[in-house]
Amino acid sequence: MNFFAYFNEEIVKSGSGRQLVLMVDMNGRTGRKTGDTVVGNFGEDRVNINGERLIELCTQTSLNIWIGFFNHKDIHKYTWEQHTKNLKKIIDYIITKQDLKLKIKDVRAYRGPNCGTYHKLLVAKILFPYTYTTKHKHEEKKENTVTMVDKKRKYNIESL
Repeated sequence: MNFFAYFNEEIVKSGSGRQLVLMVDMNGRTGRKTGDTVVGNFGEDRVNINGERLIELCTQTSLNIWIGFFNHKDIHKYTWEQHTKNLKKIIDYIITKQDLKLKIKDVRAYRGPNCGTYHKLLVAKILFPYTYTTKHKHEEKKENTVTMVDKKRKYNIESL
């Protein structure tokens, strides 16, 4: 089975009611597009075949590729660098559903941590909404009232 077909199948399995945050090394270069909902304005200049496939998959499944939506210096933009050949690329991504209830505040690469690889540490700052509001209907003798109640949201942090 083709990797992108398998990837699509797993995204569909997650269902529409669940939040989805993917952290992937796609070896694809997605470039930049002004006004696009999938790829942001601040990516790199190049697009390759894997990048085109990733963009197509994200368009079909309503996903965002977040690294291009935040304007950073090049040292915080490129996720892979080989200094000996002066090569740098964005090939690692944080991908989420477009209707995500979580708030992505920032995505950038950090060059400090050295793990014996050309890849940089890619970090996303995500805001998890703590509460949500629901309506409860209370019936009294002859009067129906609706009250708004704040409830705590539960997240399965272990699955991140």
